[in-house]
Amino acid sequence: MENITRILLFVASIVAIEFYIGYKVGSDFYSASAILISATLALSAALINTKYQRQTARESNSLNFQQTLQQDAEYHKNLSIIIEAIHNRHKVPLESFALEEFGQSKEATAIRYVLNTWERASLAMVHKVYDEAYLYGAHKSMVLHFGVVLRSYIRKTQEKNVSLYCHFNWLVLRWTIRRDSFSEKQTKDNLKKIFSDLDRVGSGKLMSHQK
Repeated sequence: MENITRILLFVASIVAIEFYIGYKVGSDFYSASAILISATLALSAALINTKYQRQTARESNSLNFQQTLQQDAEYHKNLSIIIEAIHNRHKVPLESFALEEFGQSKEATAIRYVLNTWERASLAMVHKVYDEAYLYGAHKSMVLHFGVVLRSYIRKTQEKNVSLYCHFNWLVLRWTIRRDSFSEKQTKDNLKKIFSDLDRVGSGKLMSHQK
Protein backbone atom coordinates (compact mmCIF):
# COMPACT_ATOMS: atom_id res chain seq x y z
CA MET A 1 0.00 0.00 0.00
CA GLU A 2 2.84 2.39 0.83
CA ASN A 3 4.52 1.78 -2.54
CA ILE A 4 1.24 2.34 -4.40
CA THR A 5 0.81 5.65 -2.57
CA ARG A 6 4.27 6.70 -3.68
CA ILE A 7 3.45 5.83 -7.29
CA LEU A 8 0.24 7.87 -7.12
CA LEU A 9 2.08 10.86 -5.67
CA PHE A 10 4.73 10.58 -8.36
CA VAL A 11 2.08 10.42 -11.10
CA ALA A 12 0.25 13.42 -9.63
CA SER A 13 3.52 15.37 -9.64
CA ILE A 14 4.23 14.50 -13.29
CA VAL A 15 0.72 15.43 -14.38
CA ALA A 16 0.92 18.72 -12.48
CA ILE A 17 4.25 19.53 -14.12
CA GLU A 18 2.86 18.73 -17.57
CA PHE A 19 -0.18 20.96 -17.00
CA TYR A 20 2.07 23.76 -15.78
CA ILE A 21 4.33 23.49 -18.83
CA GLY A 22 1.25 23.44 -21.09
CA TYR A 23 -0.06 26.56 -19.41
CA LYS A 24 3.24 28.38 -19.82
CA VAL A 25 3.97 27.27 -23.39
CA GLY A 26 0.46 27.81 -24.73
CA SER A 27 -2.24 26.00 -26.68
CA ASP A 28 0.19 24.42 -29.16
CA PHE A 29 1.56 22.29 -26.37
CA TYR A 30 -1.82 21.01 -25.13
CA SER A 31 -2.29 18.22 -27.67
CA ALA A 32 1.20 16.82 -27.08
CA SER A 33 0.74 17.29 -23.35
CA ALA A 34 -2.55 15.38 -23.43
CA ILE A 35 -0.88 12.45 -25.17
CA LEU A 36 1.96 12.47 -22.65
CA ILE A 37 -0.46 12.63 -19.71
CA SER A 38 -2.50 9.73 -21.13
CA ALA A 39 0.65 7.66 -21.55
CA THR A 40 1.76 8.50 -18.00
CA LEU A 41 -1.60 7.52 -16.55
CA ALA A 42 -1.67 4.26 -18.54
CA LEU A 43 1.84 3.33 -17.39
CA SER A 44 0.99 4.19 -13.80
CA ALA A 45 -2.16 2.07 -13.91
CA ALA A 46 -0.11 -0.84 -15.24
CA LEU A 47 2.49 -0.42 -12.48
CA ILE A 48 -0.17 -0.25 -9.77
CA ASN A 49 -1.94 -3.29 -11.18
CA THR A 50 1.33 -5.27 -11.28
CA LYS A 51 2.14 -4.23 -7.71
CA TYR A 52 -1.34 -5.22 -6.55
CA GLN A 53 -1.15 -8.60 -8.29
CA ARG A 54 2.23 -9.36 -6.71
CA GLN A 55 0.95 -8.44 -3.25
CA THR A 56 -2.16 -10.56 -3.77
CA ALA A 57 0.01 -13.49 -4.89
CA ARG A 58 2.23 -13.13 -1.79
CA GLU A 59 -0.80 -13.10 0.49
CA SER A 60 -2.27 -16.14 -1.27
CA ASN A 61 1.05 -18.03 -1.04
CA SER A 62 1.32 -17.17 2.66
CA LEU A 63 -2.20 -18.38 3.34
CA ASN A 64 -1.48 -21.64 1.51
CA PHE A 65 1.69 -22.10 3.57
CA GLN A 66 -0.26 -21.44 6.76
CA GLN A 67 -2.96 -23.95 5.84
CA THR A 68 -0.41 -26.57 4.79
CA LEU A 69 1.44 -26.12 8.07
CA GLN A 70 -1.76 -26.52 10.08
CA GLN A 71 -2.62 -29.73 8.25
CA ASP A 72 0.88 -31.22 8.37
CA ALA A 73 0.59 -33.97 11.00
CA GLU A 74 4.31 -34.76 10.67
CA TYR A 75 5.22 -31.16 11.45
CA HIS A 76 3.09 -31.10 14.60
CA LYS A 77 4.43 -34.47 15.74
CA ASN A 78 7.98 -33.17 15.35
CA LEU A 79 7.09 -29.97 17.19
CA SER A 80 6.05 -32.08 20.19
CA ILE A 81 9.34 -33.99 20.07
CA ILE A 82 11.33 -30.74 19.94
CA ILE A 83 9.42 -29.28 22.88
CA GLU A 84 10.22 -32.39 24.92
CA ALA A 85 13.89 -32.16 23.90
CA ILE A 86 13.94 -28.51 24.96
CA HIS A 87 12.58 -29.45 28.37
CA ASN A 88 15.35 -32.07 28.72
CA ARG A 89 18.15 -29.90 27.29
CA HIS A 90 19.94 -29.64 30.65
CA LYS A 91 20.32 -33.42 30.64
CA VAL A 92 20.96 -33.78 26.91
CA PRO A 93 22.20 -30.57 25.29
CA LEU A 94 20.41 -29.76 22.04
CA GLU A 95 23.68 -29.39 20.14
CA SER A 96 24.28 -33.10 20.78
CA PHE A 97 21.67 -33.90 18.15
CA ALA A 98 23.89 -32.26 15.53
CA LEU A 99 26.54 -34.92 16.15
CA GLU A 100 26.77 -37.93 13.85
CA GLU A 101 26.09 -40.47 16.60
CA PHE A 102 22.71 -38.84 17.32
CA GLY A 103 21.92 -37.97 13.72
CA GLN A 104 19.24 -40.64 13.30
CA SER A 105 17.53 -40.06 16.65
CA LYS A 106 13.92 -38.92 16.72
CA GLU A 107 15.01 -35.62 18.25
CA ALA A 108 17.55 -34.90 15.48
CA THR A 109 15.01 -35.87 12.82
CA ALA A 110 12.38 -33.61 14.38
CA ILE A 111 14.74 -30.63 14.65
CA ARG A 112 15.80 -30.99 11.01
CA TYR A 113 12.19 -31.29 9.84
CA VAL A 114 11.03 -28.12 11.60
CA LEU A 115 14.13 -26.06 10.79
CA ASN A 116 14.05 -27.13 7.14
CA THR A 117 10.38 -26.10 6.97
CA TRP A 118 11.23 -22.63 8.22
CA GLU A 119 14.42 -22.40 6.18
CA ARG A 120 12.32 -22.83 3.03
CA ALA A 121 9.75 -20.34 4.30
CA SER A 122 12.51 -17.85 5.15
CA LEU A 123 13.97 -18.19 1.65
CA ALA A 124 10.50 -17.54 0.21
CA MET A 125 10.26 -14.38 2.31
CA VAL A 126 13.70 -13.23 1.17
CA HIS A 127 12.52 -13.48 -2.44
CA LYS A 128 9.12 -11.95 -1.58
CA VAL A 129 7.18 -15.08 -2.49
CA TYR A 130 5.54 -15.01 0.96
CA ASP A 131 4.09 -12.01 2.78
CA GLU A 132 6.50 -11.57 5.68
CA ALA A 133 4.16 -9.30 7.66
CA TYR A 134 1.38 -11.90 7.59
CA LEU A 135 3.63 -14.75 8.76
CA TYR A 136 5.25 -12.53 11.37
CA GLY A 137 1.87 -11.90 12.96
CA ALA A 138 1.02 -15.59 13.00
CA HIS A 139 4.33 -17.25 13.92
CA LYS A 140 6.76 -14.76 15.46
CA SER A 141 6.64 -16.23 18.99
CA MET A 142 7.45 -19.79 17.90
CA VAL A 143 10.10 -18.76 15.36
CA LEU A 144 11.90 -16.45 17.79
CA HIS A 145 11.75 -19.02 20.60
CA PHE A 146 13.24 -21.74 18.40
CA GLY A 147 15.78 -19.26 17.08
CA VAL A 148 17.11 -18.84 20.62
CA VAL A 149 16.90 -22.35 22.06
CA LEU A 150 18.11 -24.10 18.88
CA ARG A 151 20.98 -21.70 18.32
CA SER A 152 23.53 -24.09 19.82
CA TYR A 153 22.31 -26.87 17.52
CA ILE A 154 22.50 -24.59 14.47
CA ARG A 155 26.03 -23.44 15.38
CA LYS A 156 27.16 -27.05 15.64
CA THR A 157 25.72 -27.93 12.21
CA GLN A 158 27.36 -24.86 10.70
CA GLU A 159 30.79 -26.11 11.75
CA LYS A 160 30.47 -28.48 8.78
CA ASN A 161 28.47 -26.21 6.46
CA VAL A 162 28.31 -22.50 7.26
CA SER A 163 25.34 -21.93 4.94
CA LEU A 164 23.00 -24.31 6.79
CA TYR A 165 19.93 -22.48 8.15
CA CYS A 166 21.38 -19.09 7.20
CA HIS A 167 17.98 -17.91 5.97
CA PHE A 168 16.32 -19.04 9.18
CA ASN A 169 18.94 -17.09 11.15
CA TRP A 170 18.26 -14.10 8.92
CA LEU A 171 14.55 -14.34 9.73
CA VAL A 172 15.13 -14.66 13.48
CA LEU A 173 17.35 -11.56 13.55
CA ARG A 174 14.98 -9.61 11.32
CA TRP A 175 11.94 -10.48 13.45
CA THR A 176 13.84 -9.78 16.67
CA ILE A 177 14.65 -6.28 15.44
CA ARG A 178 11.09 -5.84 14.24
CA ARG A 179 9.55 -6.97 17.54
CA ASP A 180 11.68 -5.05 19.98
CA SER A 181 11.75 -1.30 20.50
CA PHE A 182 15.22 -0.08 21.39
CA SER A 183 15.76 2.80 23.73
CA GLU A 184 19.51 2.85 23.10
CA LYS A 185 20.83 3.59 19.63
CA GLN A 186 23.99 1.55 20.28
CA THR A 187 21.96 -1.62 20.88
CA LYS A 188 20.12 -1.17 17.60
CA ASP A 189 23.35 -0.40 15.72
CA ASN A 190 24.99 -3.54 17.12
CA LEU A 191 22.09 -5.71 16.00
CA LYS A 192 22.17 -4.14 12.56
CA LYS A 193 25.87 -4.98 12.31
CA ILE A 194 25.16 -8.59 13.28
CA PHE A 195 22.41 -8.66 10.68
CA SER A 196 24.81 -7.28 8.05
CA ASP A 197 27.48 -9.82 9.00
CA LEU A 198 24.96 -12.64 8.70
CA ASP A 199 24.11 -11.53 5.15
CA ARG A 200 27.80 -11.90 4.23
CA VAL A 201 28.17 -15.40 5.70
CA GLY A 202 26.39 -17.15 2.84
CA SER A 203 28.82 -15.81 0.22
CA GLY A 204 31.89 -16.32 2.40
CA LYS A 205 32.58 -12.60 2.57
CA LEU A 206 32.53 -12.53 6.38
CA MET A 207 35.13 -15.28 6.71
CA SER A 208 37.48 -13.67 4.19
CA HIS A 209 36.95 -10.28 5.82
CA GLN A 210 37.89 -11.67 9.22
CA LYS A 211 41.08 -13.12 7.84
